[in-house]
Amino acid sequence: MADSSLLMPGTDDAYRESRDKLRDAEIELRDRIEAVAAMRRNLPPGPVVPDYTFIENGNRVRLSELFAAGKPYLTLYHLMYWANEDDFCPMCSLWIDGFNGIAPHVTQRANFVIASRAPLDKLQAWGARREWHRLRLLSDDGSAFARDIDAEDAEGNPDSTIAVFAKEGDHVRHVYTAHPMLEERERGIDLLCPVWHLFDLMPSGRGDWYATNDTFDASLRALAAKAR
Repeated sequence: MADSSLLMPGTDDAYRESRDKLRDAEIELRDRIEAVAAMRRNLPPGPVVPDYTFIENGNRVRLSELFAAGKPYLTLYHLMYWANEDDFCPMCSLWIDGFNGIAPHVTQRANFVIASRAPLDKLQAWGARREWHRLRLLSDDGSAFARDIDAEDAEGNPDSTIAVFAKEGDHVRHVYTAHPMLEERERGIDLLCPVWHLFDLMPSGRGDWYATNDTFDASLRALAAKAR
């Protein structure tokens, strides 16, 4: 039986029946997502990792120092940067735009940072351009960390990466790592980006849309013009 709160006045039987089937599928998907999340939480302890160093505001900071008191978990997003092109990934930047909005909520419970192989001055300039004023931005101190989480290959090619670590006493353990590419489809970390889910609600779906830095800059200019 259709949930009347999901229907508008004048809804015909064809829509009602299709919406019923969709609601059942959405419930099944919800339950599956929750089951997979439980599997993720129940992974055995990962290995103890080196105490990698990063550069923050001109100072070196160790991985173990990124854990605030009472917060044993750290989520780190690694932003793709091409040194030979001196540019940042627009899709990574799209995800991080969203993270900037929710960071005050996330950091009530856990530690959260953005890292990149980009030099600190370039990373900070990019963060200012994107208005990432709620996020900790770290530059890798060398290539070891990015190579170990597969955020960079041996040729220096980057890959966006989300990684979770846990601190146990004086040690830091790896908990979880994921990348966008999952079985030949770039959908591995879609759950972290609300843009895709909003597009999926519409009949047009995602289409061939892809984030671009130029479009973002134009949107910011338009918003600034309206504010004046």
